[in-house]
Amino acid sequence: MPLIGTFAAFLVFLIGMVMRNNAVRMAGLAVYVVMALTIVPTYLSGEGAEEKVEHIAGISNDAIEEHEEHAELALWLMVAAAVIGIVTFIAFWKTLRTDLTTGLSILFIVAAVAGFIKVGITAHEGGEIRRPDLGAPPSPESKQ
Repeated sequence: MPLIGTFAAFLVFLIGMVMRNNAVRMAGLAVYVVMALTIVPTYLSGEGAEEKVEHIAGISNDAIEEHEEHAELALWLMVAAAVIGIVTFIAFWKTLRTDLTTGLSILFIVAAVAGFIKVGITAHEGGEIRRPDLGAPPSPESKQ
């Protein structure tokens, strides 16, 4: 959910940038913030999911830990992008100086792209928990 929803909202924001339309930019930012914050319950559900799968034969504890480490950084990057999105939304809403809104827009784009990349990597790592064929060979402990 965080990856697809934020990506769609990000595209709306970029369309608003190209069109130079603050209403479209603000709509993209508002939806982005809501979608980005869905990463919080997604992250919090991870511990329960770990408890359910960690004792299943063929599940690598190393893959679980790797996914968990990626997920924590993804959480912080997406929350940071959401906060930058809120500040950028307010700047457009208050119709602040163009150089400020441009700078905030660039900062938002960089933060959002970093968040997308990390969430994508995290999703891939999560897939490797149940599908070791997606990446690295299974660890010796997963062959038990």
